[in-house]
Amino acid sequence: MTSDLYVSPIPYNLNIRFIENRIVVERPAQVVYDWVTTWANLPKWLPMASGTEVRRGNEGVPAELGDVLLENIVPELNEKPKLYTVVARVPGKLWTVVGRDVLDNGVPAPAMHAIATFTTFDLGDGTTLFCRLFERLVPDTEPAGPHPIEDPARIQPGLELLKAHIEGTVE
Repeated sequence: MTSDLYVSPIPYNLNIRFIENRIVVERPAQVVYDWVTTWANLPKWLPMASGTEVRRGNEGVPAELGDVLLENIVPELNEKPKLYTVVARVPGKLWTVVGRDVLDNGVPAPAMHAIATFTTFDLGDGTTLFCRLFERLVPDTEPAGPHPIEDPARIQPGLELLKAHIEGTVE
């Protein structure tokens, strides 16, 4: 299977952006799902995450519906921290979180900013296709063009790291 990066046909001058990355992991779908939906694993592979703090739930097991995580973003992106809440969960198959910026006063923004959906597809031979779809609402004040957080090429090395962790080959 090729690891060609998804290129959205939606132009960069609209108010929403879609970023998709995928990778085949040589482990069963449930194993992949459990690892990627465990909050403690997020900073191990997601290049944007500099650290996390579980606000509701347990960091060491797959996050449940309603669980909440604070994600700090790497400083060079100059992004506000994000507060993510699990809004959809189909164990072993699909997991969706909705994120809001955390404002300077520590209060979450009143509206959502992003949606991240992780899906796992059993390929029938003990391997799993893992997909990460990230949808980002673009503020009116942001200049046109892609934002670094929307670059699939920046995320793909993270998926390679995710694969290495799950397959037990991380160096």
